[in-house]
Amino acid sequence: MRSTLRRLAALLLTFVSLTVALPGTAVAGVRPELQRELDGMVAAGVPGVVLTVRTGDRVHRARAGVADLDTGAPLPADGRFRIASLTKPLVATVLLGLVHEGRLALTDTLGHRLPGVVPGGDGIRIEQLLHNTSGLTDYTAAPEFADPAVYTQRHHSPADLVRAANALGHSPPGAWKYSNTNYILLGMIIERATGDTLDNQLRQRVFRPAGMHASELPRHPRLWGPHASGHYRIDPGPRVELTELDPSFAWAAYGVVSTAGDLQRFHTALHSGVLLPPGLAERMRTDAVATTNPVWPRYGLGVEEMSTTCGVRLWGHTGAIPGYSTMAFATADTRRQVILSSSLFSPRDGKQVLHMVNVINWEFCGEPWRPPS
Repeated sequence: MRSTLRRLAALLLTFVSLTVALPGTAVAGVRPELQRELDGMVAAGVPGVVLTVRTGDRVHRARAGVADLDTGAPLPADGRFRIASLTKPLVATVLLGLVHEGRLALTDTLGHRLPGVVPGGDGIRIEQLLHNTSGLTDYTAAPEFADPAVYTQRHHSPADLVRAANALGHSPPGAWKYSNTNYILLGMIIERATGDTLDNQLRQRVFRPAGMHASELPRHPRLWGPHASGHYRIDPGPRVELTELDPSFAWAAYGVVSTAGDLQRFHTALHSGVLLPPGLAERMRTDAVATTNPVWPRYGLGVEEMSTTCGVRLWGHTGAIPGYSTMAFATADTRRQVILSSSLFSPRDGKQVLHMVNVINWEFCGEPWRPPS
């Protein structure tokens, strides 16, 4: 639910002076300041967080908290987690592969590819769905998605999600507005164009060629393999454990399960031409629109740019889904990557987002993030 982190961007500016600096033991090769940020997240109520940093061929990890609050089990070094809207670059890669094959075009309209599914679809292009400039309302704003205890236990078809968005009404296309509805529709377009399921297309076009053997777009509620228990907190309510859920509400927008290692493999495979021709992979970054957000100022074809205080340009995505919050960003050449996985979804907690943004900025710039002057 990337829109949750978008709403938190304004809160982040409020909390820039509130980072908690607590003592911790840093893993060799990781700045001690990064460990303090992770410890600060746990002190603020996050059950567990894992950081993975890659520089060239060297990978270092740092952790804070535990995998299970009841047993105190340690966090797995490369456990599986719900990557939330880090799903979007994967789905965009599948779609751009179909564009490369001539089976779709970025200028194709939604009305042409999915007739009658969205009012005004004839005026919305596939590239606008990728850019989040379609004007379509996010289905997660509908009342039925207010309580994670309820909607995560129900099955939703993609058509159900789109109908929920349609009931809210839409804006004309053009201006940037983050909406998970865009990527639900892209998933439907992929299935219509290929005659295949989206999960199988992800396996064939992304997971297998990139060597992402621990990744899937699940239809089942369980997380197999080593993983931390997920939690959510809707302030001012209590923290609630939520690891098993029906992932259909997230699907093509934010439903993939993966690991930090697999996400690193994705970035590397995309940059090296394994998944897309280099020019098309580069277009994911260069064909971008302004968002007016100081932390994530531009959005490309399924990827977003993150600003840093030292001017290093990073590309990747962020995400939030009941149970987990995530961030993964890399330089354009993917030689430097940072991936964060937190086991808490807390849509009104700007402190957690700030800690995560600080971690990334410390790694690339040697200082915490601050608003541009």
